[in-house]
Amino acid sequence: MAKIKPFHGIRYNDGDISKFICPPYDIISASAKDNLMKASRENLVRIELPEAVGGANKYQSAARLFNDWRGKNVLTEDKTPALYFYEQAFADKGRKMTRRGFFAALRLENPHKGSIKPHEKTLSKPKEDRLKLIRAVRANISPIFGLFNDPAKRVVKLAGNISKTKPLSFAKDKDGVTHKLWRADDARTISSIAGMLDKLQIFIADGHHRYETAWNYSLERKKKDKNFSQAAGYNYVLIFVCPVQDPGLSIWPTHRVVALPDDFEERIAQYFNVLPAKKFATLSHGSPQPLLVYYKGRSRTLTVKNSKLLSAAMPDKCAAYRNLGVSILHSLLIPALAADQFTYVKSEKEARSLADKRNHAAIMVPSTPIEAMKEIALAGQAMPQKSTYFYPKVATGMVIHSLNESNV
Repeated sequence: MAKIKPFHGIRYNDGDISKFICPPYDIISASAKDNLMKASRENLVRIELPEAVGGANKYQSAARLFNDWRGKNVLTEDKTPALYFYEQAFADKGRKMTRRGFFAALRLENPHKGSIKPHEKTLSKPKEDRLKLIRAVRANISPIFGLFNDPAKRVVKLAGNISKTKPLSFAKDKDGVTHKLWRADDARTISSIAGMLDKLQIFIADGHHRYETAWNYSLERKKKDKNFSQAAGYNYVLIFVCPVQDPGLSIWPTHRVVALPDDFEERIAQYFNVLPAKKFATLSHGSPQPLLVYYKGRSRTLTVKNSKLLSAAMPDKCAAYRNLGVSILHSLLIPALAADQFTYVKSEKEARSLADKRNHAAIMVPSTPIEAMKEIALAGQAMPQKSTYFYPKVATGMVIHSLNESNV
């Protein structure tokens, strides 16, 4: 089952680290990167999304910066291993919410078997980029995000109690999300949590490319390391772990904007019932989920005519997979297009605006239920790209895990 350990966290040597943290690499726009770089010469975006400097390529530049910041004590390494509890307070569509969990070093397993369960497909290009970065820096700069089942709410209660104490560091980002970090190095807490997870599975909520990259890097290091040790840092990956029962979990949908395929309206007529757009909200928790499409200035809700159509389009998939709106979109409505032919957006308003501007179609999907994600992961199946968006993203820069560490 899932193996976690404490680690020697590498952290910014400040209490308020607002100007140093950044989002994970895959959601940072060019303008956002510019703003983060202006916030501080030591913002972690300079390593997360590095740039070539002088004669060094961007990955070499990232490694030089990382080593330079450590040498100058901008980043310091804790002397004893610990778990790091983490809290995010945020507003979600007007609701005040708080999500809590902890950072740990997670023992890597083959992504396609074992107790670590992915649920989304990955692409080769992002993995190639992240592998070059990890080779150069030899650290997990950005964590993956995992979920586990905590029916007794042991971690929920523990994290809640820890949150009442003074944090090591805190930050507030441009979206108004507050981030706080605590350190737990007492043997009792570490043993209790590690022992609980040792009997459980972890579902990857976010960071599929980072997880597979860490696994591939560990295989490279094993081949080269003459003194191979299971305790080596490269056999682990930095993870933020959160209980499924945490009241602050929020999954947002990711909508699509795409050029109208030639057979778009034919497929609608063949496979879907067309309902007024206002029905979308009331049907969005049904099974199978509906789609809301917007094109040529008009919105309408689509529901699949019958479940046999889904079985025929996705014969090798479990029921939870077939019933997802995002699966229906990619398997029934627009099955011929690759993931990179879609533009992905978070809000319906933005999707409609972009569709009008480009004379494209906007396709809105309901959010993916957590239970559906778990069922799909346990079945060993991978959902289409951008099927889940856990809001807010776990910040990059709260704590870093060295892959050269040998005593986690």
